[in-house]
Amino acid sequence: MDEEKELKFKVTDRRKFNPDGSPREQTEEADVTVSAATGGVESGTVGAESAGDAVSVPGEAKEEKSAAEPQSSAGTETKSAPRAEASARGAVAQETADAAERAYDQTNRGKASRLPKASFLGLVNMLAVEAAMHLGLIETPAGEEVPLDMEAARHLIDMLGLIQEKTHGNLTAEEATILDNALAQLRMQFVAISRRQ
Repeated sequence: MDEEKELKFKVTDRRKFNPDGSPREQTEEADVTVSAATGGVESGTVGAESAGDAVSVPGEAKEEKSAAEPQSSAGTETKSAPRAEASARGAVAQETADAAERAYDQTNRGKASRLPKASFLGLVNMLAVEAAMHLGLIETPAGEEVPLDMEAARHLIDMLGLIQEKTHGNLTAEEATILDNALAQLRMQFVAISRRQ
């Protein structure tokens, strides 16, 4: 494989709206060149003065280092071009996500909310209360009893278990204790209700 081969592709932003919600006037296109030898990515916006500016891609330094090291076997092809292309797509996705977050924060800035601030404990509480309602342990805020739904309760308990598994080691002592206690109580109640049926 020719080490100096460059892959060229065109990136077209077809979104109809800007991150702030305003309509887009024109579609921006960018020519992207990927160098197979170094794994580097060069990008330029069509019609812009800054064509050819280098784009910093996460993992690019690692790819350049691996491309500079000699290959252990003569028949091994370098895979930095596909990795660089995937990294370029990841960088575009991250840039889009960052722009959307900034627009979202600007939209909500200064507005008072009747709801409490989003928190991990709020999420755990919401799921635990809903599971308890499906188990018939508590009534709705309006004082109505929710019909017993063991399948929905199991699903919510399993979701709490998944949250516990995925956040293991990343919680404060208070968060871990509350999550562990909620899960233990819900699981015991689920087993007790299942045996009565």
